[in-house]
Formats: sequence, structure tokens, C-alpha cells
Amino acid sequence: MAPSRRHCGWEMTPLSVCLLLSILMFQPALAKVCNDYTRHGQDNSWFSGDNEKLPIMVLMPMNESALMSSISQGIEPAVQLAIQHIKESRNYKFSLITKIYDTECDNAKGLRAFFDAICYGPKHLMIFGGVCPSVTSIIAESLEGWNLVQLSFAATTPVLADKKKYPNFFRTVPSDNAVNPAVVKFLNFYNWSRVGTLTQDVQRFSEVRNDLTNELEKADIQIADTESFSNDPCVNVKKLKDNDVRIIIGQFDENLASKVFCCAYNLNMYGSKYQWIIPGWYQGNWWEQANSTNCTTRKLLTAMEGYIAVDFEPLSAKQVKGISGRTPKEYEREYSKELQQKGVEPSKYHGFAYDGIWVIAKTLTRVMDLLQHKERQDMYHNFTVDDREVGKLVLDVMNETNFYGVTGQVMFRNGERMGTIKFTQFQEGQEVKVGEYNAIADVLDLINNTMRFQGVEPPKDRTFVRLQRRNINVPLYSILSVITILGMLMAGAFLFFNIKNRNHRLIKMSSPYMNNLIILGGMLSYSSIFLFGLDGALVSDKEFEALCTVRTWILIVGYTTAFGAMFAKTWRVHAIFKNVKMKKKIIKDQKLLIIVGGMLLIDLCILICWQIVDPLKRTVEEYSLEPDPFLTKPAGMWGVGKPWRKETLGNPLTLLLGRG
Repeated sequence: MAPSRRHCGWEMTPLSVCLLLSILMFQPALAKVCNDYTRHGQDNSWFSGDNEKLPIMVLMPMNESALMSSISQGIEPAVQLAIQHIKESRNYKFSLITKIYDTECDNAKGLRAFFDAICYGPKHLMIFGGVCPSVTSIIAESLEGWNLVQLSFAATTPVLADKKKYPNFFRTVPSDNAVNPAVVKFLNFYNWSRVGTLTQDVQRFSEVRNDLTNELEKADIQIADTESFSNDPCVNVKKLKDNDVRIIIGQFDENLASKVFCCAYNLNMYGSKYQWIIPGWYQGNWWEQANSTNCTTRKLLTAMEGYIAVDFEPLSAKQVKGISGRTPKEYEREYSKELQQKGVEPSKYHGFAYDGIWVIAKTLTRVMDLLQHKERQDMYHNFTVDDREVGKLVLDVMNETNFYGVTGQVMFRNGERMGTIKFTQFQEGQEVKVGEYNAIADVLDLINNTMRFQGVEPPKDRTFVRLQRRNINVPLYSILSVITILGMLMAGAFLFFNIKNRNHRLIKMSSPYMNNLIILGGMLSYSSIFLFGLDGALVSDKEFEALCTVRTWILIVGYTTAFGAMFAKTWRVHAIFKNVKMKKKIIKDQKLLIIVGGMLLIDLCILICWQIVDPLKRTVEEYSLEPDPFLTKPAGMWGVGKPWRKETLGNPLTLLLGRG
């Protein structure tokens, strides 16, 4: 062979030759060691005997310099406590042995730890752990090839819920997506059917937002606006306000939460008109540690007051003795003692790790029973089992898990934990638990008298515009009607006087017929006042449209009659006194009546043409929005934490309508 081939020269030898040489040189020994430790083969001792020590591979970051190592430090005491309680129960024929492999929250180091555990460690029946999302997803994707099942207590990333990609992955902690059905249930409880979302542009939050969008669409809840931001959220918060979004569901970490609420304060997006719903896994007093804004702590607390935080429940609130024979509080006391002895900080996920060990114990017990039953049925007494069959049994038994632990009822649905979601509200500088959601029963339970809204009622999910007619003031209409009646009575009295004394010399000289027309025209004009005062509150829309024509005709005819008669009389005086030669000139009333009749004829022609070409119709004029004066209700009308119905509410804005 040429020297270049012996050295795998790139210009002379294909890459496949180099890889083949590497496999032939180094793979056989490795493959032998791995096969010896991963295949069950003919070794049936692990399920057929008593007091067996069953090894469990534990993967989590332990190096203090590694990311998320603080979670693992508080997990180990809970794991050891669970193993101790399993032994004390005397219900299990084996004892669990855990060996921790440090993944250091690094993909390469995590894979190295995983393969080292497989190749050089004992035969592991299950994998326990998985904290860092990236390391966990890489290992979980390869589990099916190794016929192993992994149970995580801290990996909440929604990606791992894909059963096609991660069929052998389970977790005792609810996924980040598990809060979405709870949020939808909470929205339905208060009849909020229009919301907006504000999401930090990070994969973890984007995945939760996408799942939330699907849940909202299923519940027929309108998403008015969807905003995403990277660093400065103020522009996006302003868009939410411009789109009249009142119920805002946020997905962002505590570092950007302070910026969001600072923007909300500056834009006045807090108080009785707005409701913020954000993640509930922030650290205590996060607004002091993460405040990198120009807003003071007082301003942040003002904007934050009343927000709702949603997160999974670390320990069950129901003090029921579970599978370990202890209530959650009793377990927590023992866990606290272990922490003091070891001198480590508590972990938020310790309850899920504790229940996870019990899941493994129950699963392996059931698998051992099934294998022993098969062994007894084997008439030839040469029963064997391989790792594929064991892996399938473990997978099937895990899906049937159902017991009560310190974190509540432990049950899986497609590998996902059906847990309890808690709701807390920020009240006067601290978060107060106001309710919880049971995913198994799909029930939302809000604690009475704990929910506080800053207004006298829950915020509305939008600005409601109520179309309301602007009616004529009834007292004013009544006063004018009385005055009109008095005017008509006075005109009637003048008409009676004029007719009765029509033969009197002075009355006769003033043209009584013209006077009567003036009085009748005035009375017609008076009567139009009654018709102009009738609106939608007193007559129907159809009647109102007819009145539009009638009142116009009456007013015009009345005015022309009165004005025409007076004009005719004035013209006659003008014609007489204009006679310079002082000749005797007689202008009779018949001629004046012709003048008035001509004017009325012109009016009637115009009115008839108007009615034929462009008749009067009812129109609606929209005025500017005004606050509803009936919006404010007496205190105590709305029960705190009680459901309400939108149709019973006064609307925040009223659109007043005029009619003509």
C-alpha cells in the first residue's frame, strides 16, 4: 500500500476508507464492552430473585460551575429520601441503586456521560433525570435504539412532548405547555373572549405561545394582537394599547419583565382596565434584582399590582397521605432536614424527583411481576428475555401509572404529566395563591375572597360601544308643548275675536280675512312643534320617517300662509301710499288672497317635486364617543372571584346617535 494510503491522505484516499480503518481498529473492543453491559441476554437474575439491587442511571449537571446545577444540588436529598422510604415500606423485593452521571449541562459532555454509563456501568433498566433541555432532547431521541425509558423531573421544554421523536421519554413535571389549558379555563371563567399576547423572541416562549394560540382558537377566544420582541418591548406594548387589548398574556423572563411593566407604567396600561397574565416561575423579589430600567421600584410595583402568575404546583396543597404514607407537608419537613444536614439549597423540582423514584419503583415491580408470570408459564423452563422486550414492558407499564404522590395525582397522558397548575396574584408587593387547575379533572378552583381586582369589577376584555339614541329631553319637550298650547289658545282667542267683530269698522278696515290667515298660519306653525318633538323614544322608526315629511309640510305651509297674508297686506299699504297723484285706488281682499294662494302654490310645487325626486328619509348621525354615565356600580355588586356575564355590564363607552 502506498504511504499516502497508510496515512489516509485526503488527496489519494476517500474518506470512507479512513472511517472504515478507524472502525476496524477501534470499534471491536468498544462494541464488545457495550454489548456486554447493555443486552439482557440470558441473564434473568434481575427479575427472578429477591433483594436485587437494581441500578438506575441518573443524568443531571452536578458541577457547580455548570448551568442549572443549582437544580441538581437540591434533588439528590429528595432522591435518597425516596429510596429510603421505598425500603421502609417493605412492599418491594428490590432496592434501587442510583449512580449520578454529570452532564455539566453541555451537549458533548452529556453524551459522553450517557455512553460511559452504558458502556462501562452496570446494566441500567431505566434512566432518571434530564435537566438541561438541549442535553435531554439529544439523549431522549436515541432512547428507542437502546430500548431504554427515561423519566425526567425537571425538563419542561415543550419540544419533548413530540412522541414521534421522543417515544421513550416521560416526565413527572408538567410541560411549559401545561399552563395553557389552565389559562384558557381562567379566561372562560371571567368570560374574557378577546386577548393579546406579548412574547419574548426565544424558542422556549415561542413554543408555548404557539400552543396557546391553538388552545385559544379551540376555545373560540379571539386573539386581537400577537406581539414579539427581543430587547425593547415598549413599541410592542404600545401596539397592544392601540389595538385596545385589555387582557394581555405575557411570555418572557424576569429580566425583561421589569422592562415590560416599566413600559406599561409609562403607557398607563395598568389598573382597573387591564389584566396581565405572566409566567409564575420568577424568583422572589425579581423586580428588584432584574430592574435595569429607568423606572423606580415604586413605579414597577404600581404597574405590577394585580397581575396573575401561572405555574405548576411544586407540592400538592391537599394534605392526603400518598403512596409513601406521608402527606406533602410531612415529606417537606423530612426533606428540609436532609437539606440542613447536607448544607444545600432546596430545589423547586424536588417533589417531582421524589415522586419520580416512586414511579420507577412501581414500574419495575410491575415489570418483574409480568416477567415472573411469563417464566412460570414456560413449560420448558428455558425462559429468556431480551432488552427489547423489557423496554417494551417498561414503556407500557409507565403509561398505566396512576397513584397519589406528594405533587398530587401522578398520571401520564402520552408521556406527559397531568399535573396541577397554580394561580397566584400580585397583591401589595407579594404573590398570593388564588386558585389552582386540575389537569386530570379539567377543573378550575379559585379560592374564595382572594382574587382582588383594582376596579369594582373584573376588567373588560375590550371597549364596548353601546349604540344609544340621543332622545329629546322629555321635561324640556313637555315645557315647550305647554307653551305651544298656550300660544295656540291665545291664537284661537284672537281668531274668535276677529271673526266675531269682523263687521266692526276698524276690524273691517284691517282686512279680517288676511288676519284670519295670519292666525291660522301661526297655529299651523305652532302645531309643527309637537311633531318636531316626537323622536324614536315616542314613535316607531316607520312612523318617524312619515313624520319627517308631515312636519316639514306643516311648518312650510303655516309659515307661507302667515307670512304671505302679512306680505299681501303690507304690499297693499305700499301700493296705496305709492300713488303720488293721490287718486282713489281700491285693492280688494280677493286680490290679496290671490297673492297668498300664488305663494302657497309655489310652495306646494316645490314640496311635491321634493317628495317625488328626493323624499325625506330617516338618517342616523354618529356623535363622538362619551363615557357611559351608568358604568359605575355600587361597591360590593361584583363578588370577588365570582364569574360575571358581559350582557349585564354597563359599557365603558356610549356612541350617541342623533336622528333627522
